[in-house]
Amino acid sequence: MGANAELLLAGYAAWNRDDCAGWLELLHPDVELSTSGLFPDLAPVYLGHDHAAKFWRQLHEPWEAFRIEVEKIEEDGDQVMATIRFRATGVDSGVEVDMRFGQAMTVRDGVATEFVTRRTAKEAREALPQKRRASA
Repeated sequence: MGANAELLLAGYAAWNRDDCAGWLELLHPDVELSTSGLFPDLAPVYLGHDHAAKFWRQLHEPWEAFRIEVEKIEEDGDQVMATIRFRATGVDSGVEVDMRFGQAMTVRDGVATEFVTRRTAKEAREALPQKRRASA
């Protein structure tokens, strides 16, 4: 497994141990996080560390227990894609959630510059180049 895949796994480990500061260290200061749109209270895009920390808080607040499990990871140059399982229990409702998502990120100089979440890893991977072309 390459360094970029290890970076993504380190990010999931930070989420699972509730370590926001550790997660932010893995992100470029101007990181762009693009959410899946599956959680209605989240913005579609979060830019930079301050907004990434806001994303962290917003995603953690409704859940008592929270776990990310990696089912598959694939590295392709500066991009890493993963299929994950998101398992959580609602704070007030006690409702248990078990959902699969696809995530992809671009790595530059050892930190994530773009991070995309979609329904599948293929959709997430396809979203990365579109974002790069749009900003070029």
